[in-house]
Amino acid sequence: MLRAVDYDDKRIIDTRSSISVLCPELINWKERLLLSELKIAVIGFGKMGLLHSGILNLLIPNVVKAIVDKSFLLTFGASKTIKSIKFYRDLEEMLGKVKPDAVYVTTPTSSHYTIVKSLLEHGVKYVFVEKPPTLNYKQLQSLISTKRNGQIVMVGFQKKYALTFRHAKLLLENGIIGEVEGVSTYIRSGDILEPTSRFDALGRGVLLDLGVHLIDLLTWLFKVKSVVKAEGKSLYTRVDDVFVAELEAEGGFKIFVEASWSNPDYRVPETYIEARGSQGVLQVTEDYVKVSTSIGHELLGNKRELVLYKPHYYQGIPPVNLADPEYTIEDIHFLESVHEGQEPLTSIEKSLETMKLVDELYEAAGRG
Repeated sequence: MLRAVDYDDKRIIDTRSSISVLCPELINWKERLLLSELKIAVIGFGKMGLLHSGILNLLIPNVVKAIVDKSFLLTFGASKTIKSIKFYRDLEEMLGKVKPDAVYVTTPTSSHYTIVKSLLEHGVKYVFVEKPPTLNYKQLQSLISTKRNGQIVMVGFQKKYALTFRHAKLLLENGIIGEVEGVSTYIRSGDILEPTSRFDALGRGVLLDLGVHLIDLLTWLFKVKSVVKAEGKSLYTRVDDVFVAELEAEGGFKIFVEASWSNPDYRVPETYIEARGSQGVLQVTEDYVKVSTSIGHELLGNKRELVLYKPHYYQGIPPVNLADPEYTIEDIHFLESVHEGQEPLTSIEKSLETMKLVDELYEAAGRG
């Protein structure tokens, strides 16, 4: 059981308990995965393609066998410096020559549907696609209907691999703050602070690109019943740069949502969820969990308050310092899903509710 302990005047979770309860992916992962003879290909060698390639090769040396990217300069230049990986500009050529066991899709969102559908039709058994998996709910349904028996598609909703959010879910499920009475949330970044047209063709903005992480967390943590109201605002693009909404959850309480990629106060993205209950308040971000309750609870060490920060959670994870730890846990989870042939936590089937709610939010904003 996860428990709080006192150590140097700080309440931290027991390391062994936190690993076994919050992050089973890390239990004996080396013994299982390092014996796997996998061939992985990555489609798209931009920021996320580089990140996942680096993490995967640090976890299992030389597991990435091929990269596909349309850019001649990128593939030509990379092929001269990275000798352990084959570079291709044509997807079908790569599939024919490499025959990968698993493929990562890290291309722009608008191309996800076409590429993943092609991979499934070519018989690729394991696919990882970055978030959002598709432009809309209808495309996601189509991908699910394309899958054959045994094929697995995982979506890069990496917030579910952040141990702070996993801890928050555990605490909420154990009634740490009593009956939930209201929730306030936001996801903010300062990525778009000047005019750009690069989202025009997509037709959707911050809610789909960034806010989808928050929507995915909310469908996971709470039972969302309906959209009460929604509004998107354009600041620097022709799509939504700021999106605000009010949801109703089962139980009757409201969930307030804000997504913005045009907030200059946020150098890096931050996700914030505050749940107010009949017996206390829980606050969680990527960096901390804070709980205050009116009664003591065994999950708080029979105390009324708990404050934990990122270093308390990530003791003992593989030393892959390319990005936040949840990316490493996410890739280990995918590798284990491949190894065990089991449905991932963030499979496309489990992403249906998220994408359906995104569509409903855009529809509500359009009506407004």
